[in-house]
Amino acid sequence: MQKMMIWAHTLLVALCLKACAVAIEHESRESNKANGYLIDKWGKFFDFDDFSHDGILSLEDPKAFLEHYKARDDLTDKQIKKIVKEMNRLWKVFFFTNKKELSKNDFINMMKQRYESNTATFIEMVRAFTTDWCKLLDLDGDTFLAKNEFIMNFVAGTHNNTQIDEQFFYMYNPVNDRFPVDDLIESFVLFAIEPDSSKPDIFLNGIQIGV
Repeated sequence: MQKMMIWAHTLLVALCLKACAVAIEHESRESNKANGYLIDKWGKFFDFDDFSHDGILSLEDPKAFLEHYKARDDLTDKQIKKIVKEMNRLWKVFFFTNKKELSKNDFINMMKQRYESNTATFIEMVRAFTTDWCKLLDLDGDTFLAKNEFIMNFVAGTHNNTQIDEQFFYMYNPVNDRFPVDDLIESFVLFAIEPDSSKPDIFLNGIQIGV
């Protein structure tokens, strides 16, 4: 009788542990689901990088960005060559792993799949892309973004309202008209990966004022 009670107790504990494990696994899956706020931001992410404004992301989009840089007379051939090479690499690695062009729905579905399949890897990917992109903007390599570097990037990406671009720049609380590149990196990473709408989001604020 005592053995049967011990066996029954052991079985009950095992069943409880299994139920807890299933509940935790279910909760983990649910927490990894992209919510509406995050999905809406991914749509804005797409619009922000659709430099040609044709509703499609392709390697034609960074060409518009690069043509602006090539036309400047304050950049050396070495700087331009580096920008062109790195920009094309970044777009191929981040956007075009499976396709040569993406609609907004394609892009959102791609981001959703990445986020929900492995959120930690997704965040690392966004951070790597953003870090390399923002370092390109730091033309003098001093780890700070001056106002002209910041605004040059947005104008190159066909965000041509320099008054709004400047308003956005001052959201980063620059000192002597410059702020750390890391501040822009962190703000864009948060914009791309944060599902909590209660958290301050400088980059989203910039988009909402019309950048």
